[in-house]
Amino acid sequence: MPFQPGSRDRVIGAFLGTFVGDALGMPVEGWTAEEICAHYGEVREMLPGRLRAGTYTDDTEMMIGLAESLLRCQGIDGDDLARTFCRNFNTRRGYGPGTAAVLDLISQGKPWEEASQMVFPGGSYGNGAAMRVAPVACFYAREPAQLRRAAIVSARVTHAHPLAMEGAALQAYAISLSLSSTGPIDAFKFVEKLRDFLSPEGEEYRKKLGCVEELLRSTPSRDEVIARLGNDSRATHSVCTAIYAFLRHLESFEEALVYAVNLGGDTDTIGAMTGAISGAYHGKDGIPPRWLDKLENGSKGRRYVEELAAELWKVVYLAG
Repeated sequence: MPFQPGSRDRVIGAFLGTFVGDALGMPVEGWTAEEICAHYGEVREMLPGRLRAGTYTDDTEMMIGLAESLLRCQGIDGDDLARTFCRNFNTRRGYGPGTAAVLDLISQGKPWEEASQMVFPGGSYGNGAAMRVAPVACFYAREPAQLRRAAIVSARVTHAHPLAMEGAALQAYAISLSLSSTGPIDAFKFVEKLRDFLSPEGEEYRKKLGCVEELLRSTPSRDEVIARLGNDSRATHSVCTAIYAFLRHLESFEEALVYAVNLGGDTDTIGAMTGAISGAYHGKDGIPPRWLDKLENGSKGRRYVEELAAELWKVVYLAG
């Protein structure tokens, strides 16, 4: 593949990668790896589940809202982002009850800085902020300090726990490193850069990244990967899982996504995060056309997501 850091194709790849991973994982969200294997053998195609095949969930809907807000404000703005999330909120997309409650409070007029703390004392430590962060990663890919700040602001609207905010920043940086790569990625150097990016609050992620390195040096079973990295909705038990799925299958967007989803657990979100990182590396052209063809394409479907990504690329890489 030609490596053009920050190319239009790769920014679109990060957005569509989120969408594809979300839709691929949607039908088996909450299933164990064993249940997936028993029922399907392996999930490799877009399947119907609680939504039609190729339909996105709250993961992609919130990514869309984040991109819309970034473009409208030409940067991160917590007030506008909170309003955008509320305006886009569609209950059929499968929002978690906590996030739905936060958005309801904001809609009632509660300041966003307070709403998430009212629902989650101390803040939610889920992966809901990391799953949607691809637009921040692309917008601030050339400014790591600004990327960290923006990822944290974008997280705080619904996920104010330090581990959730750190997870969102780590996922954003992983996407930006992938997007900015000028040649084939060295997996261990990639992990080292991620480790160096972590704040002092990121010790739990630092340990998980150590596990990623150890797993990359061997041929672990699926069960060992799940036991050591996790596959649930906690940011600490899913962000590094997505990073591992990407690094284990650097050569193929498809194989990275298939691996991530078939781990079971929070399949749509781990799929979305893996897809964002891998899509930023391989670009839209690296995503299987049969998957893209299955994506929903209504008023805010595939075409709209591509347009958002292309517009963000113009703002950052042409005007910037």
